Amino acid sequence: MKNKISFIRRFFQIISLILIVYGGYIFKIRVEAKTGKPLFPTLKPPEGAVSTTQFEKGKILWPSGTNPVLENYPPSLVCRFNPRGGLFKACIFHFISENLTWQTHIKYLLPHLTLFIFLCFLFGRIWCGWVCPIGTVGDFITFIRKKMNISAKRFPIGFRNGLRITSYGIMVIAFFISTLIGMPNFKRFQCYWFLPYCQICPARLICPLFGLIKPGWKDFENAITSMFTILAWIVLAIFLAAFYLGRRVWCHLCPVGLINSWFNKGAGIELKKKAVKCNKCGLCTETCPMGLTEMYDKNTDGIYNQPGCIMCLRCIEICPKDGCLSLSFFGKKITESKFK
Repeated sequence: MKNKISFIRRFFQIISLILIVYGGYIFKIRVEAKTGKPLFPTLKPPEGAVSTTQFEKGKILWPSGTNPVLENYPPSLVCRFNPRGGLFKACIFHFISENLTWQTHIKYLLPHLTLFIFLCFLFGRIWCGWVCPIGTVGDFITFIRKKMNISAKRFPIGFRNGLRITSYGIMVIAFFISTLIGMPNFKRFQCYWFLPYCQICPARLICPLFGLIKPGWKDFENAITSMFTILAWIVLAIFLAAFYLGRRVWCHLCPVGLINSWFNKGAGIELKKKAVKCNKCGLCTETCPMGLTEMYDKNTDGIYNQPGCIMCLRCIEICPKDGCLSLSFFGKKITESKFK
């Protein structure tokens, strides 16, 4: 079947979107109702600290969802502001930012962090290419562009690297603010600066729409909420433009994808190349939605789990040389390139 890998990936993306966004509706019986206790410790704010449940409808940080089925933070962009049926709690960025403010003891964080790191080391950044709901939405926008016969813009590798640096900047600033407002002298600012990245994240505005719920589009109560409102609109516009004009350009900027990328090298899932079989056709670079060139540039055998790679496997699908590119899981080959 032509484009078999892409077909499987699209199917998996749709299933993942349904489970992540509507999983609470599907699994109505909470896990702890069966076991008598939650599988993971419930993380709660200390007395006097701010949490999302304290925000009223219409506010930026008003969560349209209810309690998740699983109090967990998987390696995908799982939004706290999803419809009422969330399967998981939130994304890892939300998890870290929230608990920096709450100054949660590490012993309560370890079960969540351990599972997150374990899953990352198993599958690397495949979560971005196959599971992430916002990535799925973005790919649908790209699909619309293709149907309109509009060519994708080509962004130089320097521009994409610049986005990755910007993502580091966003992460550092967000975590610094989250840490700062957790200190006694700055607690009064928590109601304004709590979860600073979530306030501008496009997922906060997009995910509630799946449940036909109006997200907190605007809040001009004061200068700070007005700033976050305008920034949220700007970031949403960047997100839409990134997927409409290019291919997965946003994924270089996404902080959740950035954290996942740290585990790409050394992960159980491996993208490999046999250089002797490569004829330098350049199709792997041409088709890569992340604009990566290392697979083409290097003439050595090895594992090519680049930090920016989302494991969409388009390179394997498009490669015309038998066995040149392959995907393995802990050394066991799953698929490889074949002449069509």
